[in-house]
Amino acid sequence: MDRYTIFVDAGYFFAAGAQAAFGDHIPRKQVALKAPAAMLDDLCKKASLAVGGLPLLRAYWYDAMPGPRLSLEQSTLAMLAGIKLRLGALNSAGEQKGVDSLIVTDLIDLARNRATADAVVVTGDEDLRIAVQVAQSFGVRVHILAAGDPSKNVSPTLQMEADSVTTLDGAWFAKHLDLLSPTHKPAAAAGPVDSTTMAPASTAGAETIGEIDTAAIAIIESLLTSIEQKQLEQLTLHFSTQKTVPPEYDRPLVARTSDALSGQRLTGAQMRRIRGLFVRAVQGRSQD
Repeated sequence: MDRYTIFVDAGYFFAAGAQAAFGDHIPRKQVALKAPAAMLDDLCKKASLAVGGLPLLRAYWYDAMPGPRLSLEQSTLAMLAGIKLRLGALNSAGEQKGVDSLIVTDLIDLARNRATADAVVVTGDEDLRIAVQVAQSFGVRVHILAAGDPSKNVSPTLQMEADSVTTLDGAWFAKHLDLLSPTHKPAAAAGPVDSTTMAPASTAGAETIGEIDTAAIAIIESLLTSIEQKQLEQLTLHFSTQKTVPPEYDRPLVARTSDALSGQRLTGAQMRRIRGLFVRAVQGRSQD
């Protein structure tokens, strides 16, 4: 089949890409895509050059779940045409687990089924070398698209196995990555969140509901004032298909509302009410 497929290891993409763009190791939580759709379009253009202009089958984006729910960035990527989100897990040390095996499985399956002629892989991991060899045994050409200098962040043996090695340079990543300052990062929650379903509370008294609403509305206003228009648009799109608040907003929303209520431990019904207020506030802003 004369078409090509893109495989992106998101952990590598952000770590090596941020180093190429900003010249230093940057924690993943401080790096974000400026515009996922624009990034995907540019990535496809770069990959197309490596395969001589073949049509694209699809792009696969391999990442780890930040918790029980998708991040807003993952949700936004998953809704884009031409991309499939594939998820592993994060361990207690914040390391991806299960991502390499997903890439290996997809690469070999597509090669075995003759669904793709070329594979463009954005990774530098030695663990994928055998998968490259197997895919090539089925007649697939495998190209490495390195994030930054391949001599520094792509395994030498993986480079030797690949049919070609090209680069996404620092300028490319600087165009597509945002470096977030700690002041713009959502604060971590003080404790676990019990539920993610949004619904009106029915168990709290009127006085308690009023106090919670007042505190939550102030926190919501602060959160939404600090985000950019593109993030608001992504949230609006997210809530058009999802019934959960992304964790990077849910954790600070619940924790800061609890703090505003003198550390009161919120019930599941109260948290659902707070989330409902957040969703309505996002939807109201998008209509302004």
